[in-house]
Amino acid sequence: MNYDIDEAPYTSSRREFVDLSDNEIEQYFSLSSIQEQAYNTIRRKAELSWESQEMTFLDADANTRAEWLFASRLLAMYGQSRTDIKFILETTPPDLQLTELTNKRKELIMRLAGTEAGKQWLKCIKLKDGSKYVARFVFGTQSRLSQQDTDNFLLTLDQIGILHDLIKGRGKKYRLGYEVLNTENIEAIKKYCKNPEKAQLIVTRLHKYIDKAKGAQGASRPVRAMMGAGALKTRIPWDLFIKEFGKGTCNKSSYNDYTNPEQPSQFTDQLYNELVTEFKEFL
Repeated sequence: MNYDIDEAPYTSSRREFVDLSDNEIEQYFSLSSIQEQAYNTIRRKAELSWESQEMTFLDADANTRAEWLFASRLLAMYGQSRTDIKFILETTPPDLQLTELTNKRKELIMRLAGTEAGKQWLKCIKLKDGSKYVARFVFGTQSRLSQQDTDNFLLTLDQIGILHDLIKGRGKKYRLGYEVLNTENIEAIKKYCKNPEKAQLIVTRLHKYIDKAKGAQGASRPVRAMMGAGALKTRIPWDLFIKEFGKGTCNKSSYNDYTNPEQPSQFTDQLYNELVTEFKEFL
């Protein structure tokens, strides 16, 4: 039985893929290498004369034709969902954009995992020549997918791929005006987070308060509040702190004093308590 993406029921695949790690999402939905393979498949044919290739097309078997179709449709769909993603960005406050993009990516992965084509993708794509088996399933002569199923599958792949690139800081090529944080710094900060997968969200929220802070107390308070909430297991080291937030935020001795994990917090004001409460969402 086939399902429209919006109506896909909950399945074992859907439940299994709700909590994919960052590395797993990268393996499944970083589409650049697959798109490059598709492009090379088409380019190799285009570089040869029609006279030399006519019989190749005439005599191609069903599996080969399915692979050609998949390559051409994957590339034809590339970037089709930019308008939808641009709408998300235009209707979401900057401080919430990363969360919104991350939630949308998760939602689409869940939907994809509830469809026949999506299950095939998740089962095969990490394996050697996995895209060939996806192509044969989707475009083969015995495929059970409708045209709508196929279109939804390819569009959803495009959406997830672009969202993932934006989240990982590879989205400049899409010209959507979205800037992501330094991924190298994020990776380094993960080790200090109780939930490493939320490091980017934590740093984004810290920027919200540190970027407009004045003085050492203002710059150190959000970090200490993250520690107080339990979202940070310990403080972000000074060298990493200034690398991400800038040298002008405060000096080393004051930062280390205000964020000393061996001492009780020096902050007792209402703002600090409010930040601690707010930051508990990252637990």
